[in-house]
Amino acid sequence: MNPFMEVTLISLGLSLLITIIYRFLTNPDEIRKIKDDTKFYKEKMNEAKKAGDVAKMNDYAKEMMNASQRQMRSSMKPMIASMLIFFLLLGWLNTEFGGVSADLTKNPNATFTYGGQHHQIYYESIGDSFRAGVDFNDDGRFSDNETFDNGDIFTYKDVIWRVSPMMNGFFIFATPQENSVHFEMFIAKMPFALPYIGTYLSWFWWYIFISFPATLILRKLLGVE
Repeated sequence: MNPFMEVTLISLGLSLLITIIYRFLTNPDEIRKIKDDTKFYKEKMNEAKKAGDVAKMNDYAKEMMNASQRQMRSSMKPMIASMLIFFLLLGWLNTEFGGVSADLTKNPNATFTYGGQHHQIYYESIGDSFRAGVDFNDDGRFSDNETFDNGDIFTYKDVIWRVSPMMNGFFIFATPQENSVHFEMFIAKMPFALPYIGTYLSWFWWYIFISFPATLILRKLLGVE
């Protein structure tokens, strides 16, 4: 099974599992009543505000806060269970579909390993950038179609990959690590470019793309508030 289908099925399965957890660990009738109470007190608070009745407005605000606390207590158990499952699976998904990384300083003989195949990696620093290669033919040479500049995209075993440096740090604080290369795996290609994401989607963005609408539909079907 290719990565696209694997991540799609895992995303749908996780959405179903989390929805079932919420269905059995919460009381839909109780949650519905809490939401109705919150709406009622909000309307009353607005009426009191318009009438200039500060005392009643504060009373309704307290009732709204109590309703919110009741809803949070009701959702705490399924939320904790869902988060544990999600973060455990998140780590596994990143390991399986995050791509291939190589720190050539620590391991000069690093290999590009995917689909049971191991191919020697080539790395060359060029000014502020670099060039990397993978000996897909295993002939000890790196032909033009086996070498890539930083940012290049190529296809191997019907999977799309992008060449980039390994990063130190987190998000906006991350900086490129010298003498290292990361071959990022893409799960899907969109027919149009998404803002700040682009045309190609990593496993994370494909998971978000699939799980959000799937969860909304499943919650509706299973009566989860």
